[in-house]
Amino acid sequence: MQGKHGSDNTEEIKEDVKQLMVDACHEPVAQMELLDTLQRLGVSYHFEKEIKVVMDSIFEDRKECEDLHAASLRFRLLRQHGYPASPDVFKVFKDETGKFKNILAEDVKGLLSLYEASHLGFEGEKILEEAMTLTTYYLKESAKMLNLDSSLGKQVAHALELPLSRRMLRSEARSYIDFYEGMPGHHSGLLRLAKLDFNNVQSLYQAEINEMLRWWRGLELAENLKFSRDRLMENYVWTIGVNFNPLFSVCRKGLTKLNCLITTIDDVYDVYGTIDELELFTEAVDRWDIGYINKLPQYMRMCFLALYNTTNQFAFEFMRDKGLNILGYLTRAWADLCKAYLVEARWFYNGYAPTVEEYLDNAWVSISGPEILVHAYFFVQHDMKEDAVVDLHHFSNLIKMSSRILRLHDDVATSKDEIERGDVPKCIQCYMREKGVSEEAARHYVDGLLSNAWKELHKECTEATSNGTSHPLVHCALNLARMAQFMYQHGDGHGFSGRDYPAERILRLMVDSV
Repeated sequence: MQGKHGSDNTEEIKEDVKQLMVDACHEPVAQMELLDTLQRLGVSYHFEKEIKVVMDSIFEDRKECEDLHAASLRFRLLRQHGYPASPDVFKVFKDETGKFKNILAEDVKGLLSLYEASHLGFEGEKILEEAMTLTTYYLKESAKMLNLDSSLGKQVAHALELPLSRRMLRSEARSYIDFYEGMPGHHSGLLRLAKLDFNNVQSLYQAEINEMLRWWRGLELAENLKFSRDRLMENYVWTIGVNFNPLFSVCRKGLTKLNCLITTIDDVYDVYGTIDELELFTEAVDRWDIGYINKLPQYMRMCFLALYNTTNQFAFEFMRDKGLNILGYLTRAWADLCKAYLVEARWFYNGYAPTVEEYLDNAWVSISGPEILVHAYFFVQHDMKEDAVVDLHHFSNLIKMSSRILRLHDDVATSKDEIERGDVPKCIQCYMREKGVSEEAARHYVDGLLSNAWKELHKECTEATSNGTSHPLVHCALNLARMAQFMYQHGDGHGFSGRDYPAERILRLMVDSV
């Protein structure tokens, strides 16, 4: 299926793709595969209205499907877009004993689709848990026999490394463009659109990071606080993970500033400040009183003033543009974060060993997830109502689950390094001490916590989305969890700059054009 031309005219290519979606309306599987391809290539945001129409028709088509690939893809797309989708649709693939039919092992494409669908399961959906176990086993066996250079072989290897639902969207788009180009029968116009879009958006990112570099250098925190990590690029890349859409430049730039301040203040609590100094700094943030600054040591004065001015500027710009005062929400989030930091500092200085429950109750806040998502909530607003705080409260468990995943991925990747530099024990060490088990057993326990948190997060995202319509914060929360997986998958991609792993991935996102 080739495109009409290889034009660089993006609008013309978009019209071609829209026509493709219309032409596929009588072929449900082809239509769903096209939608999935648009998502994976990172260009679906250009076709939101058209996709909504397609998803409505997919939802309204209630015919029982006996093709494993089609049934699995339909289920996954419905769940991803917040439509009601029951896992009971997979009962047709079970035999009279209640087990999945053995013949499914021969359908690698179907197994792959079921594998991806199973990772969108909620807690208690046993059939999806069974499907995940079954498909993981069969796909690993198939990988031994498939040609890994073939299209299907590459897809299986890619999925077994990490399921699609947990992948950072822009990184996946970059990888899938290369993969799609090698697929027989790919649509040349769609491929051209994906390449043009990736390069155009990358140019926007480069302009944004240059603007952030001027801001960061002007602040001079890195020069004056030598103990703190200087991670401007990593802090910016986090924001691409949270919201890559070029329309949300304000969100990325605001979150970059926020991330830089979080990294600096985290180091104040973790590696430099005395407990008495940290008590003072926490009180200063809680009071949000510039007059309190004289009670702080010199290095903290600069840090607090940078925090104070940046946050007040956020609130000023929001009031100027939207007419509402959000300063109280932002300062409360900072106070909660600093109080969580202080709890961990007290544990460390007192030699206290928290239980796993005590640790996790504090750690989902101290990882800064709520701080990031509260700010993101306001940065992505186009229209804001007076009862915004009620809406924000509505997302409290969504924020908690996203933050919990962020914390657990961070702990798995960084616990040894952070303890060596004088940080409080992490979840793994807390569990080892509390239960008297090996590190391997503790990591297995944390893997279980992560699995449950992902299930809960997917449920929260689905419940907060109504038939394809949701608040942008829902996507930010899910994407923050994905970004944690991306940054910590092979070690600490944030704390240790210059390592090959994060550097290579950042180059592909920020520098290397398609």
